This record gives sequence, C-alpha cells and structure tokens, in this order.
Amino acid sequence: MIWKFAYRNLLRNKRRSLSTGVAITVGFVGLNLLGAYIYRSKMALDTTSVYSAQKGHVSIYKKDAIEQYQIKPKKYVFSVEEQEQVKKAMADLESQIEYTGQQISVPGLFSNGTKSHPVVIYGFDPVAYQKSLTQPMLLEWAKDWVLPSQRENADLFVRNPETVSITPKIAEILSFKYPLKDNDTIQIAARSLDGDLNAINAELGAEHTTGMQFLEDTVVLIPIKKVQELLATDAVESISIYLKPDVSIDKFITQLKEKLSTLGYPTDVYRFDAPEINALHQGTMGFLYVMGGFFLFLICTAVSLTIINSLTMGIIERTREIGTLRAVGFKSLDVVKLFVRESVLLSVISMGIGVVISFLVSSAVNAANIRFFPPGASAKIQFVLKWNLYIASFVFVLLFTISVLSSFFVIKNKLRTKLIALLNDSSTFGDDTEDGDDA
Repeated sequence: MIWKFAYRNLLRNKRRSLSTGVAITVGFVGLNLLGAYIYRSKMALDTTSVYSAQKGHVSIYKKDAIEQYQIKPKKYVFSVEEQEQVKKAMADLESQIEYTGQQISVPGLFSNGTKSHPVVIYGFDPVAYQKSLTQPMLLEWAKDWVLPSQRENADLFVRNPETVSITPKIAEILSFKYPLKDNDTIQIAARSLDGDLNAINAELGAEHTTGMQFLEDTVVLIPIKKVQELLATDAVESISIYLKPDVSIDKFITQLKEKLSTLGYPTDVYRFDAPEINALHQGTMGFLYVMGGFFLFLICTAVSLTIINSLTMGIIERTREIGTLRAVGFKSLDVVKLFVRESVLLSVISMGIGVVISFLVSSAVNAANIRFFPPGASAKIQFVLKWNLYIASFVFVLLFTISVLSSFFVIKNKLRTKLIALLNDSSTFGDDTEDGDDA
C-alpha cells in the first residue's frame, strides 16, 4: 500500500519529481560515460603494454637490471644456462602460461650509407611478436596503436630473421623510399656487451609505431638473434611471460617469485604496469583516476544538493499532508518510509532511463569515429566509450544511496516539527519534538 501511495505522490508532484529525476539522470549519465572513457583508456594501455610493447603480463630481470643494465650490461643479462634455469623453475607453472618471449635492448647507430641516426635497438622474439600482434584483444582495444601493416605482416620476422622494422618518422629522417624492402642494405653499429664496437648489415622490410611521439624517432625493432649477433652474445636482458586469460597476475607473480628464489642469483619480477618498466602507464592512469575522482565528487555533490533542495521544497509544500497523515494514525516511521520509497522509485526510474541514454550516447560516439590527439601520442586515435555493466552498477548503487540517504535525513528533520504546527501548514523546521505523538 505504501508503495502505491509513493507512486501516486510522484505523479501528483510532477514538477518536483521531474526536476529531481533529471538531476539524477544527468548525474548518472555523466559518471557512466566518464567511467566508460577511463575503462577504455585503461584496457587500451594494458593491452598495448602487454602485447604491442611486448612486456608480457610479467617480466623477469636480473636484480637491479633496470638501473644498472646500461652501465654494466654483461653483468645484468641472462646467459643461455641461466635462461634454462629460469625455464626449469617455471616448469610447474606452465599450465598458466600461454607463451614466453625474450628481449634485449641497446643504444646504437642506424645508417643508410649517407645518413646516420642514433636509435634504441630493441631485440625481440619473432615468434612471440607474431603471437602478440594477432591477439584478438589487441584488435579490440588498441588497434590505433598498431599499424595495419604490422598485423598483416606479423609473421615476417619468422620468415626472414634478417628484416629490420623502423618507424615512419625514422624513414622520413633517413629518406628511405617505399616500399621499404626496395632500399639498399642498412648498417647498424653498437658496442658489444664487452664494450667493443661492432656493426652488422640488415634488410629493411617492415615498419611499426611505438604509439608515443617522443619515441617515434628512436626505436628500431630487430629480431633478437640479429641483435645478439651485433652484441656478440647469446644472452638476453629480460624474459616476458604471457599468461592465459583466466590467470590472476598477482597470484602468478607470488608463485613465480617463490620458484625463482631457488636460483643461485637474485631476480626482479614486474607486472606489465609496474612503474619501474612502464612509467607511461602509471602516469596516464594516475592522472585519469585523479580526474575521475574529482568529477565524481563534483557530480555526487551536485546531485545530492539538488535532491535535498527539491525534497526540502516539496516537503514544505506538503507540510499539511504530512500533518494529516500523522493525525490519522501514521507514525513518524511510516511517513519516513513513504518519502524514502518515493525517492527509491524516482531513483530507479531515473537511472533506468540513464542506462538507456548512456548506452545510446556511447554507441553514437563510437559510430561517429571521432579522432583526436591524446597528449604524447604519435598519431590520432579514435575517441571510444566502452559502456561497462560493472561501472553502470557501481554508479547506480552510489547515486541510489545518495538519493535515499538525502531523502531520509530531510524528512527525518521535518518530522521534528510539532503535529499542531504541521496541521497549521507551518514550514518551520523547529528543534522541538512532539510529546507523545511519536509513540
């Protein structure tokens, strides 16, 4: 019966119900779309870090290699024997691993015979590279961070380990012509792990993008065997582990650290988003979380104040109605329940409409293919809003709680007014309580 009264009261007070409902709907849509943008950004960064940047879900380094590798590279690499030891240590965890890869990097000089350009040479595992670029998640979340030619020729380095990949910016700097494979053999020079100057010849045949403007004129991708030839070694700098979809990364790291502790040398194990190996991920998501928290506070405050103001004015207009309900036998708790249920109905209806609106808006924005330059990006990317049920549920619960609590405290405060004052249509929010009528 009280639910029926609550519903009729909403219809009877259409103006107040509409203004409050609009505030709740707008707040819900705003928070939901903001969450959709942050969610998409996080998934895109996660996916690019794991697959296109080839960090894997988990990376293994020699202890302190992040700080010391460039100074004493020979001391902080895994020899062939040590690589086998790591592989054996991970044997019990193979059921959780999809595949692994090895990497090694070194600064060097890239030359086409007439021009030279300093670069960072990144040696990668061609098989792991092929598997990474053909991952469905990469296409779903981060297709703008990978060139179409990279995905189309993902097996190129498996077929031809002599091939080198450069960015379009490096191709422009060194005046390479397209297609890249038609250029003459290029030369790459660097110091070996022993400190000796060494150089190799290689073939151009592929291009890639780092996704970051400050790295576009720097990073060159070369199959790891070719880089090892350049460095006169068979060692690797790090080992990347790509986990199966249902595996908990943190739990796996705990297990892996336990296994690696049996080795005769210390190691460091990092998540793909650890600040030590992925400062960009940490910085970007940190900014987005702070921005999201700020707007969450603003929107929730605005919605709460709107609800309080609307309910307060509505209760003032319905003072005599409240007094009449009390006079015919409604207890204070019954009146509170009535007004709270009105807020419950209004919140559910408003946010139900908000779910539909936010889904339609996100679908329309995605279909419009709006493109923009994020700070530090090497090219335009599509502005995408990924509507997420969990985010929508969180926002629903948050605003629902704010609405119900606001209505509860407002009506509770009003019911402190004496019954005779309510029947006389007095709008005074007094501090005097009624004697005996609350029983």
